[in-house]
Amino acid sequence: MSVIFPGNYVAHLNAYREQGCVSLPGVEFYRGVGALVLNPDNDSVLTLDADGNTVLAAGTYDLQILSPDLRQDDKPRKDKPFVIPADSVVYRTAISAPGVKAKAAGDTVTVAAATGLPTAPILTADDGTLGTVEGYFPVDGLSSALVSILDGTAIAAETQVQIVTSDDFTASLNPSAGACRNSPSAILVEVCYFRAAPAPDAEDAHIPYAIEAGQGF
Repeated sequence: MSVIFPGNYVAHLNAYREQGCVSLPGVEFYRGVGALVLNPDNDSVLTLDADGNTVLAAGTYDLQILSPDLRQDDKPRKDKPFVIPADSVVYRTAISAPGVKAKAAGDTVTVAAATGLPTAPILTADDGTLGTVEGYFPVDGLSSALVSILDGTAIAAETQVQIVTSDDFTASLNPSAGACRNSPSAILVEVCYFRAAPAPDAEDAHIPYAIEAGQGF
């Protein structure tokens, strides 16, 4: 893991590189963003339903932190499991589903219940009212209620972040760009957490170097 300090960065934290931010002395804050990608190349999670349609079937799925390398043609992608380290305190979760369409209005996707995670938001497919298209999820997604930042219980063990879907989902863009592939399409989960910073090292204190006899002036 690497940490940066306020004023030293101009882009968002890099979840793939496990980059954290020291906003309070002794505390490192992290923002992890995991994904479950829906596209025809991801045959490890997509299946065919009874009508021969390619779908993400209802179930529980592990999320991954995606590699910054967007290519999929010349070498395996080095995506990583989306896990929260032990002894971390989670204070926010959020979920969205761009390019994903549910089988029916009212279908849901949520972060799987795990000890130490705040009450996860439940993302519900639209019913088509107010000019929206039935089956798609809210564009802005949902986030958990913000709890007191420094008030919480650390998770005891490393935790894999998972989602639970209630019905079949398909990759579908709204509005469609006319492309032959329904992408980008993914279920995204953000988990914000903090950890205790390491104990001080030699660079945190101005320790004088030893000088051999005769070297002083």
